[in-house]
Amino acid sequence: MKTALVIGSTRGIGSQIGKDLLDKGYYVIFNYVNDDDSAMTLRTQLRGYQGLFQIIKADMSNINQITTLIKDIDTLDVIVLNAGATDRTPFGEITLSNWYNVFDTNLVIPFFLIQKLRERINKNGKIIFISSIAGCTTDSTSIAYGVSKGAIHVLVPYLAKEFADKKITVNAIAPGYIDTNWHLSKDNKQIERIEQKCLAKRLGTVKEVSKAVMSMVDNDFINGQIIRVDGGFGLC
Repeated sequence: MKTALVIGSTRGIGSQIGKDLLDKGYYVIFNYVNDDDSAMTLRTQLRGYQGLFQIIKADMSNINQITTLIKDIDTLDVIVLNAGATDRTPFGEITLSNWYNVFDTNLVIPFFLIQKLRERINKNGKIIFISSIAGCTTDSTSIAYGVSKGAIHVLVPYLAKEFADKKITVNAIAPGYIDTNWHLSKDNKQIERIEQKCLAKRLGTVKEVSKAVMSMVDNDFINGQIIRVDGGFGLC
């Protein structure tokens, strides 16, 4: 049985990706950091998959917890890096701590996690980052978030070259605005403004993002790419 590790996966996009990988016959390792309630809810939802998954609590903004996450992992076929952090502190007030927290979670820890796992990823494996259109356009109000996601887009082809000898592909999905709890702080008028910037005139769904991830899992000829799943955001 093939094994998948999905970082940041007890709710939202990560949870849907993990569930879809279970449906494809993978043994799935879910991960989360603080939300014990979401982990319990996920465990309840997956009662029909007993013995086919595990849920590991490990803070992927802390490099010292990489060992906690991977200590019992022997081999992997798919890694999905979905943990994310943002910071909306206005320019001029951003602290070094604000900046480092976003970069550590979105870029630094994922890089060193992959480096640590490099010998455990099976031939023909898949490494998939969940990035953001904030790395493609300056629509984001978080400078640190957008720049860290843009850095992922530069990192992806570098890693694709590093793993080419094992025929491991490395790609990123850059979702647009997706209907998750991430946007709960936004009022209805703000959501409407976002929808009007999108050709689809709505937010995306976690299933639509997961479908794009599954296409990368299934396709060995997609490599070193950043695929936008944004409903045509910014084309209006």
